[in-house]
Amino acid sequence: MQHPRKPWRSFVFFLFVGVIAVLSLLPMQIELLPRQLEELGVPLKLPIEIMAVLSLLNPLLFIIVGLLIGHFLAERTGFYSFIYDKDRYGTPLLSRLRAVFIISALLGGISGVFIVTVDFFLQPFLPKELHISGAESTVDFFDLVARLLYGGIAEELMLRFGVMTLVVFIMWKVFQRSQARPTSVIVWIGIILSALLFGLGHYTATAAATDMTPIVFARMIFLNGFGGIIYGWLYWRRGLEAGMIAHIATHVVFVLFSL
Repeated sequence: MQHPRKPWRSFVFFLFVGVIAVLSLLPMQIELLPRQLEELGVPLKLPIEIMAVLSLLNPLLFIIVGLLIGHFLAERTGFYSFIYDKDRYGTPLLSRLRAVFIISALLGGISGVFIVTVDFFLQPFLPKELHISGAESTVDFFDLVARLLYGGIAEELMLRFGVMTLVVFIMWKVFQRSQARPTSVIVWIGIILSALLFGLGHYTATAAATDMTPIVFARMIFLNGFGGIIYGWLYWRRGLEAGMIAHIATHVVFVLFSL
């Protein structure tokens, strides 16, 4: 039996994709930062381009931390990545991706339609700041790249490969140390917690946009957490790339609806 290789090429590949994903946010940050600083009454002391680059250090750090967690703990916890398996064991990559593509894209697309539909029916109960408007119907190239790369890939590295893996690993070692692998109950807790944490991560931005009422809070958790349950299940049962495919498909649906 071939001794498995250390999969550092996979780590470098995902890190490269993560850096590109973060850089895709740069045009949006250059556009938004002046308005945000003006609203906060903060003077602009550096060129906006430098401020925008500095604002991207946090998401880049989160990606690196998530990638490191997954790199060292995912396989030990029972999770897997086709790219890592190809690097580590030489297993086929494209055939495995083809095998999960349809189900992943379908589940991601259905999630997107469901999220958009629920948000549509919630509109009468939301403050005007959260109403869907025609101004949101323009999607430029950088916005599309950011949605697909950052939303679809970088967030999966942070939340599934990172947060979900870490939560499941810790709970397994604390509560089920005698088990060879974490049970489905532990994994489901990890799936739900990682999705919930992502929803809660939008609290500051949502609170800055409008008053945080119970319906606004519930919408924030649902819009940002529902898809995470689907992506987490796919990560568990079909591999990291399946979750990424589904997440990308959800954003494709968002783009189509916004147009």
